[in-house]
Amino acid sequence: MFDVTTYAPWLKRLPSLLYKLAAQAWIDARWPRHLFIETTAACNLTCDYCPREPLRDCMDFGLFQRLIDEGAHVGPRSYSLHLFGEPLLYPRWRDAISYIHARHGRNRVLLTTNGTAVNRVVDDLIAANPDLVLWTWRPEARFTDATKAKLRRWGKFRVRFIQEITPTEAYEEWRTWPNVENRPLHNYGEFDLATFGVRPTVTPRYPCGHLWLAPAVSWNGDLLMC
Repeated sequence: MFDVTTYAPWLKRLPSLLYKLAAQAWIDARWPRHLFIETTAACNLTCDYCPREPLRDCMDFGLFQRLIDEGAHVGPRSYSLHLFGEPLLYPRWRDAISYIHARHGRNRVLLTTNGTAVNRVVDDLIAANPDLVLWTWRPEARFTDATKAKLRRWGKFRVRFIQEITPTEAYEEWRTWPNVENRPLHNYGEFDLATFGVRPTVTPRYPCGHLWLAPAVSWNGDLLMC
């Protein structure tokens, strides 16, 4: 007789396990499916949950072009123009987006921002037309009504809330926004999550294919293992 209680722990893990298997099956040995590129290490904020070093270096645009050129021969790929820096501080962020789209018509560009420059560059941002701009909510970023209206019409601006740091009033302010996500604080292994009220949990670990599926390149060209 089948006893579901015997298999309950494995059944709970099944979605995660299937995701891991699917991700590894999707790996293309010729070139990563997705590449994080730190166009700049500079950031104008000092968030206490971020482990970034106090650097202000930017990636040489020739190096950036070579990275995109290397992936162009394998077909469409997606690129995130962020890592620990604020991508809108990169002097050539518009050129970077344009170059990725020009090298392959089906390439995709994701840009994650702290939002502090969006009011100033909103028209240029929409004109550059990345496939998605993801704003991680921060109190330092305050958008004008005109900026919000433009971003809503554009339809490619997502608001991300970090559960442990986002106040109730922020959820209320953006409750009618059509593109919102809510996620837990990421643990970079650099700080104690309990500081932010996160209870430690022990979860099963599976082989990670992230290095081959979606690695990261820092501003100086170093390939980061994790």
